[in-house]
Amino acid sequence: MAFKHYDVVRAASPSDLAKRLTQKLKEGWQPFGSPVAITPYTLMQAIAAEGDVTTPVVVKPSDGEGAVISTTSNPEYYFVVALAGQSNGMAYGEGLPLPETYDRPDPRIKQLARRSTVTPGGASCNYNDIIPADHCLHDVQDLSKFSHPKASAAQYGCVGQGLHIAKKLLPFIPANAGILLVPCCRGGSAFLAGDEGTFSESTGASETSARWGVDKPLYKDLLTRTQAALKANPKNILLAVVWMQGEFDLKQGAYATQPGLFDSMVEKYRSDLSEFGGQCLGGSPSSVPWICGDTTYYWKQTYSSQYDAVYGAYKTKSAKKIFFVPFMTDENGRNVGTNEPSEDPDVADIGYYGAGGRTDAKTWTTADRKTHFGSWARRGIISDRLATAILVHAGRNAEFITGKQPDTVKPTGPSGEGTEREPEAPVSNRTLMSLLASGEDLASQGWRYYHKPASGDNVNKNIAEAVVSDAGATGGKALQLNKPENHIWFLEHDAAGQGVELLKKGGRVSVRFKLPGSLVPNQFALGIYWQLSSLPEGVTLAEEGNDMLMSFFLQTDATNLNAMHHKKPNAKLDTFGVFDNGWHTLAFEFAGNNSIQVTPVLDEKRGTPFTLVKSPASGAADKLQLTGISKAATYTLLIDSVKVEVNNA
Repeated sequence: MAFKHYDVVRAASPSDLAKRLTQKLKEGWQPFGSPVAITPYTLMQAIAAEGDVTTPVVVKPSDGEGAVISTTSNPEYYFVVALAGQSNGMAYGEGLPLPETYDRPDPRIKQLARRSTVTPGGASCNYNDIIPADHCLHDVQDLSKFSHPKASAAQYGCVGQGLHIAKKLLPFIPANAGILLVPCCRGGSAFLAGDEGTFSESTGASETSARWGVDKPLYKDLLTRTQAALKANPKNILLAVVWMQGEFDLKQGAYATQPGLFDSMVEKYRSDLSEFGGQCLGGSPSSVPWICGDTTYYWKQTYSSQYDAVYGAYKTKSAKKIFFVPFMTDENGRNVGTNEPSEDPDVADIGYYGAGGRTDAKTWTTADRKTHFGSWARRGIISDRLATAILVHAGRNAEFITGKQPDTVKPTGPSGEGTEREPEAPVSNRTLMSLLASGEDLASQGWRYYHKPASGDNVNKNIAEAVVSDAGATGGKALQLNKPENHIWFLEHDAAGQGVELLKKGGRVSVRFKLPGSLVPNQFALGIYWQLSSLPEGVTLAEEGNDMLMSFFLQTDATNLNAMHHKKPNAKLDTFGVFDNGWHTLAFEFAGNNSIQVTPVLDEKRGTPFTLVKSPASGAADKLQLTGISKAATYTLLIDSVKVEVNNA
């Protein structure tokens, strides 16, 4: 059971709650857990829904009466905002959380999960699941353990600015989009001090991890969770990285080296995201801004020269798409508020209790209260300025304003040679067919899975039974494709008319896969075949054989995994390099304009274009077939996803 929507119902009495829940049940909601008394006069019941729901929304036309019914559904895609750094980048605000008002979640704002439950004692979740975002995000350090003495169950933990940054971006993004936060902060972390900790693909950086730098566990956590956010939906776009770090490096003798270490890490992050260029703002990881936030007045007063060296360096990096956001004072010149009790006082008559209510290590984040911004600052000036910086440095782009990636295909070369695609700028396209192993209903995705024995009829297989768990796959699921001896496996989709459309308009066919097991020289891994019943007028393929839009296969030699063209004779198109057990993407780009030039793309690196010719291979006409090719021993194959996209005319 996968819930798409979450909300709460509040009522003044059990009978009132029952009445309100009855209405919600009619709209498609269901209770989620048990009712909670949040005050002596207020009951709250969490609700959830698996599918779309209808919710009455009261409007006031000219006669003052009336209502309409709106439909709530998940965003079609997300703008991804990664949050990294140390304590001032995460939920260290010690004033009482206000989840019903100031800190109320929004259904269009999500986060990548890290903890085992969405909220303490709440619904279970897995690492890198997409779950609702609230005031206390799933960072490397778990701040949900530190609750205010006056807190209710819903007011757990401390207050961060991540939710509020996203809420301030929402009005400016397309209505069918959401914000996906990727929390990766760790209090007390630094480049020059702290334990390195450990990293796992299945759980991320350990909570003991406190050292930033190239390939450190915290870096791997940030990188792989960003990748997971982009893999979750090919339409997702990396919008910005919000970075707040430097305080603990001010204490170190080598503080002046922090800026260089930071630069190296940013460069490595951008390089390691190169395969996701098409999902980055502006078409490249280098175009995605890093928004670097300031610290509290305490640090500048205590470490003045060190502050100038570390935080001053952030101010000099705008040419690298790295931008500094000051927080030392507000618009009136007053210090921005911290957790110092006098700066976050109680307002007891309305039920608000400030940071001063946390009086020991079980409830506060640190005894040095001026070192961290307070809850009100995070809800206000901190998130205001960070969101504004994102809008200024990332929001004035086509992807953000229109919600569409720019069409960058342009003609090159003489007439008849087709078009050539700019390396990192994807075209606007639509999906003709796709397969996602973690999809909720594999049967509805239109694929047939069967085995062809040496003799006799084909044996249909239940594709859902081929699903296995894999932490590196999208949604943690993959299809495991193998076969008995003397059988060939096939994964097949109807494709009538779609091959001709690819030739006319151009597009891309891609498969994300991996090969477990050991290298066996000259063994097949995957074949991709697409035989056409007819070609567009004026298009002919040379040589003898069948008109194959695709007749490609993967095969190992003594060392490498290679992409091959099945023709007379077979030809090597490109190589993935040394065989390994990691995830890879094999893609082929069709130029359009009835060009028969095709470009292989291996792990998002474009190879040398080649010309389609007839093939001695044969397949089922007008069907896309993925296959194990041979009745002899072949590699077991894991497939994450398959996608066929055509460029919009």
